[in-house]
Amino acid sequence: MKFAVLAFSCVLFLSIPADANDAGTLNAMMALADRGDAEAQYHVGMMYNNGIGTQQDRSRAFEWFQKSAAANDPLGAYKLGCYYDGQGAGIVATDFDQALKYKLASAKAGYARAQHDVALLYDRRGDSEEALKWWKMAGDQGLPSALFSLSRAYSAGKGTPRDLSLSYAYFKLSKVAPAKNVNEMASMLSKPELEKAEKMVAEWKPQPTALTLKAFAGITAAEDHLKAAKNQAF
Repeated sequence: MKFAVLAFSCVLFLSIPADANDAGTLNAMMALADRGDAEAQYHVGMMYNNGIGTQQDRSRAFEWFQKSAAANDPLGAYKLGCYYDGQGAGIVATDFDQALKYKLASAKAGYARAQHDVALLYDRRGDSEEALKWWKMAGDQGLPSALFSLSRAYSAGKGTPRDLSLSYAYFKLSKVAPAKNVNEMASMLSKPELEKAEKMVAEWKPQPTALTLKAFAGITAAEDHLKAAKNQAF
């Protein structure tokens, strides 16, 4: 079983359970979570959030994310921030200040999706320079939505001087548009500008943090956490 990683903010969904092993995973994770293991609390929250190994119960998920965030788990903090950012409709009132607080904690820990969401929250407040800073951090990790946002920022000159060469490079790196759109942007650049951009694209390599890799690993990360806890017990 794998978590399906979807490319929009606030969502890290689990796939539909294929067998009864999910209930066993949940029970084992619950045992760790009840002992105060912050990462286990996050995984339990995700399983309740998406109905894996149990009936979906977003109220219980929210409670587990609260516990995980209180114990300083950055992914638990991110999910708690998502609930305050509108994902918790019917569970908790939307509160953008609380959303920023918790997502910022996760962003500072290095989670790319949190960095992207923090940028969105700052952009919503009109702080384009701060938004650009966080989009750059998320973009450096290879998050397509952040790369696309960087392209738009450099195209419009939001939070930075306008730079169509950088806008083109980030647009191409994001891989979110058809080739014809990329070609249209390329036609707007001078030869030196295009060469500069293509050099950047050719040399660019994403550098995801360990936290981002853990988040995107989903259930694999959960299983690894259970194995590590079991080994420590012996």
